[in-house]
Amino acid sequence: MTEGSAQGTEPRRRQDARAMVTLPARISTVSPQTDPATGRPYFRASSETCENVSRTGAFVMTLEPIREGQQLLIEIDLPSGHEVSTLGRVCWSRAKLPSDRDPRHPGFGVEFLSGSRKNYDVFERYVEETIQEKGPAD
Repeated sequence: MTEGSAQGTEPRRRQDARAMVTLPARISTVSPQTDPATGRPYFRASSETCENVSRTGAFVMTLEPIREGQQLLIEIDLPSGHEVSTLGRVCWSRAKLPSDRDPRHPGFGVEFLSGSRKNYDVFERYVEETIQEKGPAD
């Protein structure tokens, strides 16, 4: 379902088809992170962009990736006006900027863990319709 981690571990196979989209999202960490400059704990809340989504996860493009294993609340805005909220876990993280050798954007992969059934149904329907319309993402 997810890619391998940035440390070079063997990638795991994705179980669900993915749709290439660009969706606004808000993320908030559930447990504190440590500020590298001050050493103080803080909770992160930011507006980001979700791409490459499936029924069970998404890629969140950001210049400030969150470390692997971190849990977060993610709120994704669908084109229909619906907002989908879910608890997620960061499966892998990539901090480097794109280059000619590796054009992938910085960000992280998030696995959806829980949310309301209504939210999940709306999101699942959106992903399925997008895949039918545009075809699955690579």
